[in-house]
Amino acid sequence: MKDLFTSEQVNVQQGLDLVQLQLGSSKIRMYYQTVFKICSSMQGASKLAMATEGVRPEKWGELAKYDSRDVDTPCHHEYRRSFKTTNLTHWKVAFEGPLVVMTFDELTAKFHYADAAKLCVWLRRAAKQAKNWSGDRSRIWNTYARLTNAAENDKTVFVN
Repeated sequence: MKDLFTSEQVNVQQGLDLVQLQLGSSKIRMYYQTVFKICSSMQGASKLAMATEGVRPEKWGELAKYDSRDVDTPCHHEYRRSFKTTNLTHWKVAFEGPLVVMTFDELTAKFHYADAAKLCVWLRRAAKQAKNWSGDRSRIWNTYARLTNAAENDKTVFVN
């Protein structure tokens, strides 16, 4: 299976409190909390990948307009969980030059930073819908940072 995808080869759907990401024939089901963490890492990796080609991340302003629209799923009046389970045990997001590399268990997918930026917004929107379905009114803050003067294998950090 090839591991370089474009946004046309990807599908994102919300189902109850899960988000499903389809990459080719592989379907990955994740809880919405995990998707928010993945999206934070994707934003950071996409911006770093853009920098390798000297592109400034103004594109995020355009994508933020889509991301900031209200989701069409009303927030449930109390917290609830479905009996569906995730099929993801671990994940990782990194960048290689202009590509964003996402690893889900044994599956590795690479996207150009522009396609990764679109995918990130799609995932966030589906996660917001799943969060509303579950009645979760909490706020989640995530960040992604690049460290300087760190060991070569420890340049990025995820803070939750």
